[in-house]
Amino acid sequence: MGRLNRGPNGPVSGKFGSVIGSSWRGIYYIKGLQKKIKKARSPLQIAQQNKFAFAVNFLKPVKLLLDMGFSRINPGGATGYNMAISHTVQHCIKGADPNYEMDYASILFCTKGKLVIPENIKMETAGMHLKVSWDVKTGKYSSPDDALELLLYQHGTRELYIPPGTARNKGELVFELSQHYKGETMHVYMYLVTSSIFQAREWSDSVYLGEVTFRE
Repeated sequence: MGRLNRGPNGPVSGKFGSVIGSSWRGIYYIKGLQKKIKKARSPLQIAQQNKFAFAVNFLKPVKLLLDMGFSRINPGGATGYNMAISHTVQHCIKGADPNYEMDYASILFCTKGKLVIPENIKMETAGMHLKVSWDVKTGKYSSPDDALELLLYQHGTRELYIPPGTARNKGELVFELSQHYKGETMHVYMYLVTSSIFQAREWSDSVYLGEVTFRE
């Protein structure tokens, strides 16, 4: 705190930027404002923040898909991506901070979709090849040219792999992974989207197909 002599404009009083002018018994002083001390976060707040970050790191690579796939959760409000993060934080993460784990079977990439998921879906691996097959049935919300897409997530390296998709009426999708994934276990998800540019964008719910391990 500093003592202040009167200047040509009279005594200084009140707040000026980061200092305050005041007087006591006719003597004028200036003093700096007290710095606000941030309240330390509680362990619960830290754990929740870490949980949120865990969900974001998992979902960020497919943000565009989530903006579509969760857009019916809160139309006109939060983005689909934000709603997907909220769902994942609330329903798909298990364990305690800092050892969070994903409950892979509970994860959704698309929800409240109208397209019909095929029946009798099967997965087979042979070396580094994965084959996914399904029954071909078409009708309302199941067009033969609907695009069937897969997502594969590798837990150890936290990598998301998206192979080229195919049409619903093909009945199967076969692709080969690189040796980079040899011996790795991956979690597999499926969803469908309309493929015609003349149709309003529509999608199915995503489904968890299970996990597969690639061996030679």
